[in-house]
Amino acid sequence: MPFLRLGDCVESIHFRGQNPSKAPHRPFNNGHAQNPPLLRRQGVNRILLYPGSFNPPHQGHLDLLRYVFGNAREDLNIVAAIVIMTDDDRLAAKLSADDDPLLFTRDQRVNLWRGPGIPVDWTWVYDRPEASWEAFRTKLTNTVGKKGIDLKFMLLGGPDNIGADRMPDPKAWGCSDVITSNISRPVDFVYPNSMRQLSGHAMWTKMNTIWTCHRLRGPKGMVGFVPYTAKSESPAPSSTKIRKILTNSSLEEAADQLKGVALHPDILVEYFRQRPKTLRSALERKAVPEETKKAPNAPDDGFW
Repeated sequence: MPFLRLGDCVESIHFRGQNPSKAPHRPFNNGHAQNPPLLRRQGVNRILLYPGSFNPPHQGHLDLLRYVFGNAREDLNIVAAIVIMTDDDRLAAKLSADDDPLLFTRDQRVNLWRGPGIPVDWTWVYDRPEASWEAFRTKLTNTVGKKGIDLKFMLLGGPDNIGADRMPDPKAWGCSDVITSNISRPVDFVYPNSMRQLSGHAMWTKMNTIWTCHRLRGPKGMVGFVPYTAKSESPAPSSTKIRKILTNSSLEEAADQLKGVALHPDILVEYFRQRPKTLRSALERKAVPEETKKAPNAPDDGFW
């Protein structure tokens, strides 16, 4: 066979001999996908790996995923994407300095990444602990490798993590390459008529639709950039802003304000309503003045 279905390979490992047809959320909508991800034996097959807190996920996260996949897939043969949630304990540690931090469980965040509007034919939400990912990734890569398929993962992140003088370590996720776009917020290395050289990397070169540059020293690696030229009419969404809306508004106001901003706002508001009463003291207070509802100028949730 010239191609292998990625969903079949993933299910053979993920479900360990169990019948995957009984699973409510099969990887890459396997068995029902109209255009399932296919792995070819010639060249490199790439999967976008999209880790993050996603506390909660919002439209900017989804826009970045869709835009990079849709515009870089031909240049880099990107066949699919996998989204991974930060574990609950690490998320709690990240927000430990906050008073009464608003934390959504991993299961809740996974569920918010599912449902209408999510491109399930080529996106799979990994619903197991982060610690299990490395073993799964290694087994999947080795399994398809024995069948003559070269499979690599490419780390996807927003401009708050990937910039002219900052770069995540993709090796932490078993990747050598990273990719980003300015679809949801500006990047700091694009000028009106040029591209700024990234620290420790060669000059940018143009492929068909994307720009790439390669690491100069150390392990081989590439940075990809998918340019977005249209001007955004609305401010970039942010998980921090969404949490502030939830804590500073009534449930009805929050549901209305989060339409088109958060993924599945009705479900999100219900998750917030289900929090223990001691953690929902904001609902007992009057709505605060509008000027105090503005979120601070803080970076959005990133890889960790």
